[in-house]
Amino acid sequence: MSETTLKGKAKHNGSSNVILDVRDIYTYFKTESGVVKALDGVSFDIREQESVGIVGESGCGKTVTSRSILRILPKNGEVVAGEIYYRGVNLMDLTEKQMRHVRGKEIALLFQDPLSALNPVLSIREQMVDVIQLHRGVDEEEAANIAIKMMKAVGIPEAEHRIDDYPHQYSGGMRQRILIARALALRPKLLIADEPTTALDVTIQAQVLDIIQRMRKEYGLSLMLITHNLGVVSENTDRIHVFYGGRVVESGPTRAIFKDPHHPYTIALLESIPSFKKGKGKLATIPGSVPQLINPPKGCRFHPRCPYATDICKTRPPMEKIGEDRYVACFHVDTVIADRKNRLAKSSS
Repeated sequence: MSETTLKGKAKHNGSSNVILDVRDIYTYFKTESGVVKALDGVSFDIREQESVGIVGESGCGKTVTSRSILRILPKNGEVVAGEIYYRGVNLMDLTEKQMRHVRGKEIALLFQDPLSALNPVLSIREQMVDVIQLHRGVDEEEAANIAIKMMKAVGIPEAEHRIDDYPHQYSGGMRQRILIARALALRPKLLIADEPTTALDVTIQAQVLDIIQRMRKEYGLSLMLITHNLGVVSENTDRIHVFYGGRVVESGPTRAIFKDPHHPYTIALLESIPSFKKGKGKLATIPGSVPQLINPPKGCRFHPRCPYATDICKTRPPMEKIGEDRYVACFHVDTVIADRKNRLAKSSS
């Protein structure tokens, strides 16, 4: 879909600097065991040229969110309610043909596993040139030049020759660089990186994240970084949205949330991170287990594991503003904040 078409379809009058506005999304999956309520009223936004982290344990709905946005759910999955506005256009109103122009050209997705995201029987040239030709309307020679330029930009040596290699001839880190090059060659406005460093060792992880951030700043992109790694989030995002059980439980500036978390789940998540400052004491853990989304707990989905839970937590808490750009879904936020301050005071004394 062209920029002109997007402007022509724009109906949403939200904040002018918001590029993506996800509003009350419900995504369900039909299975033999029942209906999995993977997303249950998820709302968040991403602003122009902003880096936003989507954080939470495995199974909390992070990847489902990215696939709901791009409408690439498996056949048994469906967004049953909600709106997803991209640059003022509700993506849920677009036809599949129109969405094909949004995917890649407007919103690009980096997958968790770079090997499975590349076709093993096609050369890198074939996998990059065809996509660039399709979305940018250039001839084969120009598309190849763009591909080589982008490969060089992400640090692939001898790109003129390596473009004719196959995926198995690249290391895991180099395959992820290829995916970044292919995604950014289409000049998207929003890059969704879904656990982009999961299969890589620590050194290569840092290199890939540095490339993503450098390219994001150079091209003026917005970034949606999906990860369970809080260290990655702390160093690479401006804001974070904390997910639990298919819902957003806390949102706000990254530094503010790391310094002063307000939701019991966010606090527990941060306290479970290993740290040299904590010494050799027992590592903090979160009791219980992640909820089964076929039959999730009523009300706040964290309440069976929460030390602050009372009967009111069996009803769903609203997401409320509690400070500058800070939002939390918890009935006991004042108690939680006060208790945490007391514990920090005791530990420092």
